[in-house]
Amino acid sequence: MKIRTWVISGLVYLTVVIVGYAVITGNSILEGGDYEEHHAHATTQEEEELMNNHDHHHHSTHSEVEVNVDQNEDSLTFTLEDPNGEPPELAVNHEKEMHLIAVSNDLKAYHHLHPERRSEGVYEVEHSLQPGTYNLFVDIAPKDFAYAPEAISLQVGEEVTDEASLETDRELEKEIQGKKVRLDINGQTTEQTTTLTFNTDYDNLEPYLGALGHVVVIDEDVEQFIHVHPTSNDATTFEAHFEKPGTYKLWAEFKYQDAGVIAFPFVIEIK
Repeated sequence: MKIRTWVISGLVYLTVVIVGYAVITGNSILEGGDYEEHHAHATTQEEEELMNNHDHHHHSTHSEVEVNVDQNEDSLTFTLEDPNGEPPELAVNHEKEMHLIAVSNDLKAYHHLHPERRSEGVYEVEHSLQPGTYNLFVDIAPKDFAYAPEAISLQVGEEVTDEASLETDRELEKEIQGKKVRLDINGQTTEQTTTLTFNTDYDNLEPYLGALGHVVVIDEDVEQFIHVHPTSNDATTFEAHFEKPGTYKLWAEFKYQDAGVIAFPFVIEIK
């Protein structure tokens, strides 16, 4: 009899606790809705942060990694520092830790180089840049910090290069070293995803830095930098997002079995 009384008392107490919790919080202990909602929100927030970090690398103008450049007669040295003054750890991106895009101030000369690590946070590359004014874009992917390439001015010799004055290409077909490339564009506004499809001698192409091609895009003011890769392993179709309308110059790089790497330049308009 005492056991039955104890059980009944316990059930009554438990009922009071459950009802009291429901009255105070408006939620039921039995449903566990708060946990599920919080858990779902946390997952969504985590995914959103990952997406933002990925997008940050391509579009944001804020960087947490500082890049310093030292120029020697025939080489460039890059020193990287995170917000704590330490060298950041870089992820390998298309077979390299660092891609260096060097363009002349008028956007006529284009160089895609790959500085090699000499010590932690220090990278060096030899160059054969002709005298003139250049803009350098250091394309890296720090593992723990946000980063976006920004133009770094470089003067080689005393000859000063004028700023770019671009004219949109009327014909989107180029021939260099006997190789022809035709560009088809779909979506030329900031509100759309711009699809760039390059038609060339596919049978003669071979992978270059882990992809069938690379496309670098820079605006006329040399402020916007975009570096994209093919949408699939067996196609030369690229997708880009433009934040601002204007005139852009792009270089499509392909590696041919009998001619090596060739960069095909195009000038397009984004509205």
